[in-house]
Amino acid sequence: MTIAPVSPETELLGSHLLQEYDLAYELILELIDGFDNESARHAPEGHMPALWFLGHLMCAKDYVSGLYQEGGIALSLEFYEKWANDCDKVDWEGAPTLDEMVSLYKQIHQRLRGLVATLTVEDLHRECPVEIQAPLDEYWKTRLSKLGSALSLMQLHDSYHGGQLGSLRGALGMTVPF
Repeated sequence: MTIAPVSPETELLGSHLLQEYDLAYELILELIDGFDNESARHAPEGHMPALWFLGHLMCAKDYVSGLYQEGGIALSLEFYEKWANDCDKVDWEGAPTLDEMVSLYKQIHQRLRGLVATLTVEDLHRECPVEIQAPLDEYWKTRLSKLGSALSLMQLHDSYHGGQLGSLRGALGMTVPF
């Protein structure tokens, strides 16, 4: 993608999009706060561990980033295999620490944030430049096929799992910060 000089309209749109883009990210970080390396690996019946949420959300954000930015995905395919789906494939003893996962979550967020800051209205309608290869049904592939829709879907995904993280915190007797 060729980046045009930043106009006042693009700057205003970029600032609005960044505010929205950062909202769900900050929500997730706030909900992760208070877990430690041990408590982040366990969950009561009916819940996923907090560490899984970070890995899972990174996969979604990295995948969207890889679809629309040069260089493809940043995470390894092994990481996707472990974290993209349910937590049954995660080796909790060999999993990264909570601090490592939070750091990686921040890096993955920042990688896509650079693109979001430069978007124009026209960019939001841009078709995906590569084939969507994830094992998704057509509904989800259609949602990922345009940049604006893909960013919206990613925000919904983060918010949905933010709600589940809030439920996990409640089940563990932790306060829910909102």
